[in-house]
Amino acid sequence: MLKQQDKLIHKVAIAVDAIIIAISFVSAFAIRDGFDFRYLNEMPPFAEYLPAMLLVIPLWVILLMLFGVYGSMREKGLVRLSWSIFEASLLAILVFTATAFLLKFNLLSQTFVVIFFGLAVSLLTMEKWLVLKVLRSIRRRGLNYRAVLIVGSGSRARDFVKSIESHPDWGFKILGFIDEEEMLGRLVGSARVIGTFDDMARILDENVVDEVFFVMPRNWLDRLEKSVKVCEKVGVKATICIDFFDTAIAKPVIKELDGWPLLTFDATPNDFFFLALKRSLDLIGSALGLLFLSPLFLLIGLIIKITAPGPVFFRQIRCGVNGRTFPILKFRTMVVDAEKKLEELQKQNELEGPVFKIRNDPRITAIGRLLRKTSLDELPQLFNVLMGDMSLVGPRPPIPSEVERYERWQRRRLSMRPGITCIHEVVARNNKDFNVWMKMDLEYIDNWCFALDLRILARTVLAVVRGTGC
Repeated sequence: MLKQQDKLIHKVAIAVDAIIIAISFVSAFAIRDGFDFRYLNEMPPFAEYLPAMLLVIPLWVILLMLFGVYGSMREKGLVRLSWSIFEASLLAILVFTATAFLLKFNLLSQTFVVIFFGLAVSLLTMEKWLVLKVLRSIRRRGLNYRAVLIVGSGSRARDFVKSIESHPDWGFKILGFIDEEEMLGRLVGSARVIGTFDDMARILDENVVDEVFFVMPRNWLDRLEKSVKVCEKVGVKATICIDFFDTAIAKPVIKELDGWPLLTFDATPNDFFFLALKRSLDLIGSALGLLFLSPLFLLIGLIIKITAPGPVFFRQIRCGVNGRTFPILKFRTMVVDAEKKLEELQKQNELEGPVFKIRNDPRITAIGRLLRKTSLDELPQLFNVLMGDMSLVGPRPPIPSEVERYERWQRRRLSMRPGITCIHEVVARNNKDFNVWMKMDLEYIDNWCFALDLRILARTVLAVVRGTGC
């Protein structure tokens, strides 16, 4: 009955959101035209707008679904829910705009798209806020609750109970605890230990239980399989608290491989949709960049050939994801035998750590100095981005000899695809502390989001225009 109720609520929520998107679509036209209905007869019939609306509604709803907007609202806060709505809506409007352009929906102006997006996001957020408020009010009155049984009564279980009891709006009602026989009858928070593992089947048969939370010590894991099967048999949801391992950064992710359930601890961003969006930006950005900048490539190549005898491009082996090596491509900014002269200059290194950099490096050519100042020497790396070895934004790819001298904590910067530009290139380019660079790269990995890449790209363009490098 409860599952049927959830499915019905889920369908109603989708229908309401579809109506809101449709209302936003129609309203955007009215607002765009300043509510001036005098020229209504001159406007195309609504049938001409219908294909666009029929495209955007299911697209938007599917993305809201994929971003978890329609999951259980018990543990979700308004900020988290609003952000999910914004992310899904932003992707929806981008895909819709691109598709509308390809299908030549000429009736949709930029003004309409902006108004439509703003209206839809605002109305969807207001609707969810209202639903959350109503549900929380109902649950605080002891209604619409889920009866839960908790396996374990140790310190972790007690902390878990405190979280539940401090959030009455979640709507969880603790029936009792399952623990060792000597703990029977003992009060833990607001409930008692009502049975042992052997009593679980009887307790589930005799009581209304919607969910069983397993918050138990590691040495009880051998009992877990039998207990989960008891829940499975009677159709009660079993949820396992998996904080058995004290990982500071890596986040647990449930995966499946050919039917094998896997628990993965991932220390890198794992948001599939936004990683796919990042890769899409890389492909589109690098392809368009190579296309539109090809005259500049030819000009720079010609100047290098005339002023600095030798090859136009400089190839060097760099380390990519998890230490994979690849040949990076740059415009040559140094004399041909620059690598041989490096040892002579090592004592003048101005940076700490394994990287090498000096002001007024004598190996840099005249045109090379200009290219480095404007970061135009990095442009050929658009080929590396297109090939998938690099991204537009990410930690800069080191050379293997640098990686050999890394401390263990510094190697984690290799866990993400390297980039043409990175956070310390636009924030702390003149900071000579190698450890500061490393920490900023790790902060980028730990806090990565698609919006952060866009901000770094914007600041990179600004730095290049100003001639301060990237």
